[in-house]
Amino acid sequence: MSQSKSVCFRMLARHVLAAMMFSGMFVLYCLRNNLSVTIVAMVNTTGKEADRYSGDCQGKNGSELELVDELGEFYWDSQRQGLLLGAYYYGYAVSQIFGGWLEKYVGGKIVFGGSMFLGSVLTLVSPITAREAGFWAFFAVRLFLGLFQGVIFPVHHQMWGKWAPPMERTTLISIGPSGCNVGTIFISVVSGVMAANVGWDTVFYMTGALGLVWVLVWMFLGYDSPNKHPRISDGEKKYIIQEIGPSSEDKDPQVPWKSIFTSLPIWGLVIAHFCSNWGFYTLLTSFPTYLDQVLGFDIKANGFISALPQLLQWVSVLSCGYLADVLRRRKIMSTLAVRRTLSAFGMYFPAAFLLGAGFVGCGKEALAIALISIATFFGGAGFPGFKVNHVEIAPRFGGIIYGFSNMVASIPGFAAPYVVGALTNEANTRSEWLIVFAICAALYFIGGTAVVLTIRVDEQEWAKTKTKTFEDKELQVEMPDDVEMKGNINKLGYDNPDQQ
Repeated sequence: MSQSKSVCFRMLARHVLAAMMFSGMFVLYCLRNNLSVTIVAMVNTTGKEADRYSGDCQGKNGSELELVDELGEFYWDSQRQGLLLGAYYYGYAVSQIFGGWLEKYVGGKIVFGGSMFLGSVLTLVSPITAREAGFWAFFAVRLFLGLFQGVIFPVHHQMWGKWAPPMERTTLISIGPSGCNVGTIFISVVSGVMAANVGWDTVFYMTGALGLVWVLVWMFLGYDSPNKHPRISDGEKKYIIQEIGPSSEDKDPQVPWKSIFTSLPIWGLVIAHFCSNWGFYTLLTSFPTYLDQVLGFDIKANGFISALPQLLQWVSVLSCGYLADVLRRRKIMSTLAVRRTLSAFGMYFPAAFLLGAGFVGCGKEALAIALISIATFFGGAGFPGFKVNHVEIAPRFGGIIYGFSNMVASIPGFAAPYVVGALTNEANTRSEWLIVFAICAALYFIGGTAVVLTIRVDEQEWAKTKTKTFEDKELQVEMPDDVEMKGNINKLGYDNPDQQ
């Protein structure tokens, strides 16, 4: 392999990073969501059949006869289950804002890898903790799992601030989070089958081991920036630095906290992020319970059906991310128009379809699932719509700003399942779930309006360095000493045509 090629199989270094981010987010969501389906098998419902099947579709879809014989180990009511499902997000919210800061001073490779390592270890000890130490110890394990993993998304955004050329930004930043959907699909299907056939504890052992394997690969392939990558081609390194500028790697920038907290575009992002996450986390943590206790699907079918909305959202995130960059590169739509259009699609359509699902009665289970799945499909447009915008308006502080935004947006992670538990604790009827879906719809509408009115795409003045100036698409930068000027650099960053 010639010295000018990036890494294995002629992949560009930034594409390898995108693949590692995708697989990392896949594992992250396996660790995060392994409880959502397995809790159905963990909880003992003996003596509570009347409460359990008081939903409108009781005794349908094969659940009643099968699940009466599945005696879980733990006696947790709906409110306690809601607490457990939300425990991860208590810790997750706390550590968000530190992720971007840690990446600046420690490096994304260590922070991302260390977070995944600690999360994998905690996942491996989860079964014995729940069995031997009790409810609150298990709650603490889930809380610390969230605490350690709360840094990952800010680190992801901060690293792409140094790796993603502007006209590739939407696609590259969207690839990683799309792994969240695939991870949710995988764990929804596999955890249901494993819990039903070999025991719920094997789900935790499998996902914990998967996380440790990923960490080993990441330590070999993940790097903080182009300048620190030992195998990147000179052409790709030069191309990225020319497009982004050296200031993105400023090790000690003064964070303009006052400007951040008083920026209207940033507060628009925060509000939209919070509102979209309320709907997302409601479905992520409680959709299996809805399928089980309202629509009456058994745990095996539950896992497969729970995966459907995530599959559609994965398709949406990737396709909309790619479409966004195509529209921008070909100048069919301006960047601002693209962001506003996708943000509107990602907020208003989920509101309408979730509200519609709340009115669907017994005997129309397929329609209810279809409406919820369509809602999540459109919800995927929100990521390339506004969740990449943090890096766009402040490349040097993208991770820190995303950490702040995601900190606020993590509140629904523990609040939404608790609200669902409180609203459905009496009978789990369709009318109770209509309230759940109506709350989601209202918040989607509020968040969509906030972001469409306030979103901006130009780098904010307070985020720029004093020496950084733009003249249309030309950027005058002083190249680092270790970047050799070789060959002709094309738009992808290859040195030579035969690398393409």
